[in-house]
Amino acid sequence: MVIGGRRTAAMAGRLEAGMPALLVLYVLGIRGLVHLSLQQLLTPGARLSDFNASNARTYLKQIAAIDSRTVGSPANEILAVNYILDRIRDIQKKRNEVHNITVEVQRPTGSFSFAGGFTYYDHITNIAVKLEPARGAQHAVLANCHFDSVVNTPGASDDAVSCAVLLEILGSLSSTSVSLKHAIIFLFNGAEEENLQGSHGFITQHPWAKLVRAFINLEAAGVGGKELVFQTGPENPWLVQAYVKAAVHPFVSVVAQEIFQSGIIPSDTDFRIYRDFGKIPGIDLAYIENGYIYHTKYDTADRIHIDSIQRAGDNVLGVLKYLASSQILADSSEYRHGKLVFFDVMGLFVLSYSAYIGTNVNYIIGIVTLLYLSIKCKLEGFCSSYFFAMWVILPLITKMFLPQECLCQGSFYKYIAIYLLGLFFPYIHTIYYVWIVFEMFTPIFGRLDTETPPDKNMAILIVVCTVILLSYFVKFIYLVRSTKKLMLCLAFVSGVTFVLVCSGLFFPYSGDMNSPKPMRIFLQHTTRTFHNLNGEVVKTDSGILVNGYDYSGLSHITPHIPELNDTIKAQCEDAPICGFPHFVFLRKNWYVPAPPPPVSEKMKFKLSSKEEMPWGAMRMNFEVKGPSHMTVYVRPHNRFVLSSWSLGDGIPVPSNGGDYSVHYSHGLQAPVWKFWIEVKGSDDYSDGMVTIAAASHYFFGSNQHSPHLDTLLQRFPAWSFPSSWVSTYDLYIY
Repeated sequence: MVIGGRRTAAMAGRLEAGMPALLVLYVLGIRGLVHLSLQQLLTPGARLSDFNASNARTYLKQIAAIDSRTVGSPANEILAVNYILDRIRDIQKKRNEVHNITVEVQRPTGSFSFAGGFTYYDHITNIAVKLEPARGAQHAVLANCHFDSVVNTPGASDDAVSCAVLLEILGSLSSTSVSLKHAIIFLFNGAEEENLQGSHGFITQHPWAKLVRAFINLEAAGVGGKELVFQTGPENPWLVQAYVKAAVHPFVSVVAQEIFQSGIIPSDTDFRIYRDFGKIPGIDLAYIENGYIYHTKYDTADRIHIDSIQRAGDNVLGVLKYLASSQILADSSEYRHGKLVFFDVMGLFVLSYSAYIGTNVNYIIGIVTLLYLSIKCKLEGFCSSYFFAMWVILPLITKMFLPQECLCQGSFYKYIAIYLLGLFFPYIHTIYYVWIVFEMFTPIFGRLDTETPPDKNMAILIVVCTVILLSYFVKFIYLVRSTKKLMLCLAFVSGVTFVLVCSGLFFPYSGDMNSPKPMRIFLQHTTRTFHNLNGEVVKTDSGILVNGYDYSGLSHITPHIPELNDTIKAQCEDAPICGFPHFVFLRKNWYVPAPPPPVSEKMKFKLSSKEEMPWGAMRMNFEVKGPSHMTVYVRPHNRFVLSSWSLGDGIPVPSNGGDYSVHYSHGLQAPVWKFWIEVKGSDDYSDGMVTIAAASHYFFGSNQHSPHLDTLLQRFPAWSFPSSWVSTYDLYIY
């Protein structure tokens, strides 16, 4: 007994000494494999396609060199359009005779409901290219990118690189001697950043839209890296299966799809337009790496590695060729059923199966493991539930192979080896996606809004991931001799981490050109004019409206620019959007008094006529002339309602704030914008029926700048990205 006791004590001592090191090596080894997989842009051993990344990189550099390509600007409507058309003409000259290439420049006008308001576009620009067999085609797959960019940004990843990829794919496919079965329509749309207007103009108005049976949308939520398939469908599992068969370097996740479609991520893509207005199934993919510089001046061509371009080109070319040769595309409605569970394994291959199978597996696991998943209804509806099922079923299977004899007899080495081997796939798959989640969401939380604490979101993510990753190691705590000592060490590490996080020692921004993490700030040199019911000006002022696009506001900016402090914090007035020309409405704003900006041509807002309609409504006809970006807000007074207007389907829908908003943009040239509204209500008009605010934004040209604005911009620190322009705000009562 004494000898056995000594042996047990010796084994326990060795276990206590070696267990932490073993677990650390295990976790670090898995982390290393995940890091290698995510950094390996091109799948080892995969056959490269006919896509030439060098050609695409040349296209990318030249499009991004045009710099800020906002809708309505000469850069977007002339320079970018002409460059793309020139490249298409070059491709036409080299095409094989088995293909036809048709090019059309579309300049649509229309309106639709978007994000709780309405958007109206006039003479924006799309370039549509149809590649089809010489005999013609009755069906087509659509490949979409957009060449416009956010104001003051070169937009290399969002979305010049995607247009460069599509140009090279067009050239590659058109030069081959193998004819396609169906057509491929390449849409280079010029107004995505303006509430997805370009795609809406194409899918609702272009005659080729009737040919489209499926689409691929190329987007960005970061700069470079791997492009993630984060939306598919709706339903149509055959599209995912097409990607699985044809993609050379797969990177796909049903978890990402359900996160994005939940609305957590504050953005949208053309996928929504094709799905909702075209009723077309599709695939949505986007670059997600380095989201810190997304929509900033740092989104330049040199930051996108050529291997990122190659992998996107290989994947999209493969999927387009597969779809354009598929029998399914001609009658995809027959396959429009069910959902699919899909995910890639370390970028090497994709696992996919029907959600029906996944649900049945969840039921079985739920029955077998009621302690883990007790509520059966929670298992339905979520394709991503495979993720949690994996953490239940694989450890259960592993437990069947664990040695049953006592650990004191020396079998603990075998026990640990089998246990850790059984956890290998859940661990490596989980860390793979945890890495992706933090890569994607850390910068997103930093630009989410001014009211949601990013630290809170990050803490929730960290706690959830920690619980998942460490819960299966808890039993090892009880295998060591001094449990108390180990718990004290863990508590000490947690305490030190907590103190460091709360101390403020870690500055959240960086101006390092090799790895910038800028703070986003909007500055608008604004003139405001308020009119009463008689049309008289009752108030006017001017200043620089500052929007701190961050939860911390301007606390980090004030030491550099002392006048930007809480003493000049803007107060929300009783007027639409708080009486300011917000382009993106944020609740933390500062208003620095300044002389009016010099504007050579101001917005003209006019009530041209009004008439009482037979159904008891008052119709007001308006005419608006101004820059390419304007927004009109309508607020009916008490006892009155906005019953109808000339926009969209004629049914006004209020935004989240209760007012009715219309975001307007136009191309290089557009006529006077004319619209009408109808107001119903009381016969007492003494206080007016409606308040209307009209805001204008000068995003390019000489009107974009002012001396005071330029002077202030020079004082911002290098780790910030102040995006600036001139704007106006006019309020009227009718």
